[in-house]
Amino acid sequence: WLIVPCQALIGGVTQWYFAEHYGIVGILYGLILSFSLTVFWGLPVYYMYKSKRLA
Repeated sequence: WLIVPCQALIGGVTQWYFAEHYGIVGILYGLILSFSLTVFWGLPVYYMYKSKRLA
């Protein structure tokens, strides 16, 4: 699974960045952003690609 390591990397970077600027709320912003960029968006794209490849 490529999405999980990407989510960890994006999550770590965004949480670090937003925590420096917004404090504890920035960690939440980083989590939301990493979820939105990977799980919420990446998994549907991945499954659409897989289903078209199998068909």
